[in-house]
Amino acid sequence: MTPTIRETRRASRLALPQALAVASALSSALLCPAATAATPKAPPKFTDYPITVRDQPRAGPHPPLRLTTRTARRYTTVIHNAYKEPPNFAGHLRVASWGCGTDCRNFAVLDQNTGQAYTLPGVDAIAGAMGNDDERVDFRLDSRLLIISGSFNEKPLQGKFYYLWTGQRLQRIFTGPLPVDAIDTSPVETQTPAR
Repeated sequence: MTPTIRETRRASRLALPQALAVASALSSALLCPAATAATPKAPPKFTDYPITVRDQPRAGPHPPLRLTTRTARRYTTVIHNAYKEPPNFAGHLRVASWGCGTDCRNFAVLDQNTGQAYTLPGVDAIAGAMGNDDERVDFRLDSRLLIISGSFNEKPLQGKFYYLWTGQRLQRIFTGPLPVDAIDTSPVETQTPAR
């Protein structure tokens, strides 16, 4: 006995949501482990990203500094002064940092081999968090890893943001929580002096 057109339509309407649910579950099961495997479980360490031969400083004077971003042009004096100093990040780079208020920092990465100044797009300030004494911007001469602790542009999201220097930009590779000590908010007892 062949099903009628009405029965066929009804069966297909009932089967479609079930088929979509199965397809969704299968694609999630197949895609999520791959995405999870690509993300590191523990925060990266400086020793995980050593410099390579191409990261070594070139001999001779630095090429002229090129300030191509709005942030770099705004802080030209501090950036030019830092560019004259020896490298302090990833072999041949100099991180120039400056204050922008109470517990606030910003920075630029200066490539002393090319003269290029790099800043994080859209970041005007890196604010700290009460109860956290981590450096706002942490880096090493012998590593391509740079760690930012705090929040960007006074947004509520705080964390430790791990960036890898790729040779032309900082690429975020991991985000972790920002450890914060508990703050004592109990009232302070005061004594009134006797008259």
